[in-house]
Amino acid sequence: MKTEAWPTPDTAPPALPEQPEWMEFFFTSQIVAILLCFLLIMGGLMGYFSMVKEGDPDIRIARAMITTSWGGTDAETMESQVTDKLEEEIKSLQGLDDFTSATFNSVSIINVAFKAEAPVAESIQELRGKVDDAEPELPAESTGREPSDFEQLSEQDTPILTLALMGDGLDTTILSQAAEALQTELESVSNVREVNLAGQRETVIHVQMIPSRLTTLGISATQISNAIRGGNIDSAWDLIRDNDIGAQLRLYGRFRTLEDLRNLPVARLNDSRIVRLSEVADVYQGLERETNRAFLSWQGSEYTPTINLEVVKVAGSDTIQVVDSILAAMETARQEPQIWPHGMEYRLLSNDADLIRDDLNGLGLNVLQASLCVFAILFVALTWREALIAGLAIPLTFAGAIFALWIMGYTLNTMVMVGMILALGLLVDVFILMLEGLHDGIFVQGLSFPQAAIKTVTTYAGPSFAGQLTTVLAMAPLMAISGTMGMFIRLVPISVITCLIMSYGIALLVVIPMSKFLLGNVKEGTHSKTFVDRLTEEISERFAR
Repeated sequence: MKTEAWPTPDTAPPALPEQPEWMEFFFTSQIVAILLCFLLIMGGLMGYFSMVKEGDPDIRIARAMITTSWGGTDAETMESQVTDKLEEEIKSLQGLDDFTSATFNSVSIINVAFKAEAPVAESIQELRGKVDDAEPELPAESTGREPSDFEQLSEQDTPILTLALMGDGLDTTILSQAAEALQTELESVSNVREVNLAGQRETVIHVQMIPSRLTTLGISATQISNAIRGGNIDSAWDLIRDNDIGAQLRLYGRFRTLEDLRNLPVARLNDSRIVRLSEVADVYQGLERETNRAFLSWQGSEYTPTINLEVVKVAGSDTIQVVDSILAAMETARQEPQIWPHGMEYRLLSNDADLIRDDLNGLGLNVLQASLCVFAILFVALTWREALIAGLAIPLTFAGAIFALWIMGYTLNTMVMVGMILALGLLVDVFILMLEGLHDGIFVQGLSFPQAAIKTVTTYAGPSFAGQLTTVLAMAPLMAISGTMGMFIRLVPISVITCLIMSYGIALLVVIPMSKFLLGNVKEGTHSKTFVDRLTEEISERFAR
């Protein structure tokens, strides 16, 4: 353990070989160091407030889901006439990683995933083209088959916010109507892609056939279904012209009221009597069939029915900003009686913004703890001056790393923060090494500050670079992992390497020159020991014993 051997005026520092002017400019002058500190601090603040903050990183991989509906068709027919035909076209795509399919009664679903390295826009466009090529081979739409629905998927399709609507004395109908109104309002918020509802029941028109009357009149259920489907259509007719006027004719065939539907002709009997829908079926308006339920018990209370709203953001947008905008929109909607029924409340079931804030606070706390630990160690091992310099260099390094990651286009996500926390234990060595060199040159060898700074750089810059390079090369293979997992994992070594490179540059270009403010005034023994100096000596001596 070294203690301070304060140089005296009678002690002349040993002569050193003359060094290049550029070394004196960069390592003994504070101009570049001050400008670099200002740049890193301002850049770090700009990067922190400008970077997109999200949980999982936005990994852009070409994925899509193709859904085809054909009402009244059994699963075997869907498999042979729809799913197989689409798969035959899809499997010839270039860059295809995997695809899976599931066929049910009336529905065919195909999930397609491309390799992580495949370009997203081009791959999705080629997939759309293959689906269009398969259309002529599929059953005609006149048979009831609907056009294939194409949906591009994202790794960020999971909800970032889940809200639960509830209220004493409010039944499912009122809650469902309020939820649908809120869905429309929230989907208009910037960077909200969609709002999904769970537990709601929509108001629909029910047509409940009466089997006995159908049998008596000799009418089939398919005949009624075709009559409803064919009658509920608006169609444009031709343009009529004469010498005086011209008019566009349009047939309004869609049902506007329940009476229109009840009076729909569904068949004509042999005696030319028209059979209307109300004769063979009960037609009424009511809630759709219940497919799911949502209940909530809040802080030990009884379970109450709820409607859940799940908010999905636009990929690449800031999660915290989107959640704050959603909550502000909810408070605005609360003031509108036509949207918000009396007595309705909402609860936050999940909030990714709070999790991200906790991670950011944890990162800041780790940086603070690391700075305090380094300060405490160097306070005992060297002096309070070196301890203070090293403690301040750590947050400056992270500010510079955030600035660099922002410039490179990365977001502030979980994987990046994991890499920065991992780098905490790796980047302090270079600061300690440089400050140990300065301490040895000034307090042990009696060199002036410029001489000690130059000697420290020439002696320790090479070994420090070799040590940082060893760590960088140890992390670099993680960047070579392929596939979707590789795109997640590589963010960790990128963050670590960025912090290590930044720490090496700061140690040479900031720590050494800026140390002159605290160490430069002891070069000729003109500095008197302060209380902290004497305290440091006493602690170091006791620690050495």
